[in-house]
Amino acid sequence: MEKDPFQFWTDNAKLVFQRGDVRVYSMDEEEYLFVDQVMYASTTERGWYTTHAYPRAKGKCLEIGLGLGVASKVMLATRAVTHLLTVEKNENVIAAFGRPLSRHNILNVDVNEWLSKFPELVPMYDFIFVDHYTFEEEELVEIEELSVILKQLLKPGGKIVFWVDENAPDEDQEQIRKLWI
Repeated sequence: MEKDPFQFWTDNAKLVFQRGDVRVYSMDEEEYLFVDQVMYASTTERGWYTTHAYPRAKGKCLEIGLGLGVASKVMLATRAVTHLLTVEKNENVIAAFGRPLSRHNILNVDVNEWLSKFPELVPMYDFIFVDHYTFEEEELVEIEELSVILKQLLKPGGKIVFWVDENAPDEDQEQIRKLWI
């Protein structure tokens, strides 16, 4: 008999959302987002966003990847942010989040597809936050390539931050931090 990959969550948490390959579980006042069988986000990361995104967020902001929307909420908590556009490719992740917040729009498209439609990349964002998870070396290369393109969208003095998995090996964390401005 095949073991249920979500048995731990079924036994210890409450399933609060499920649609397609997306599930959200609630446990001990925290939420956990799974896409397929991979945990993509949790509200336990709020402190990371507060430390690394909140102080840099201002003006017109771009967020790549929605997750549970924790980073969105943290950025929008400052009145220094006039607008946040979130680009998320998974419509079920968007459905799990719900409606956009005040000063917030969510675009359902793959970021690379979206960027390829720009006739010209011009500086238009004061802050860009990339909530992208790497599993393999080739994904790190993709993120590095994405960073080159996204930097063209930054206004002078703008900042860019890529989410860092604090549980990843130190060398992986350092590679991601090198992409920050």
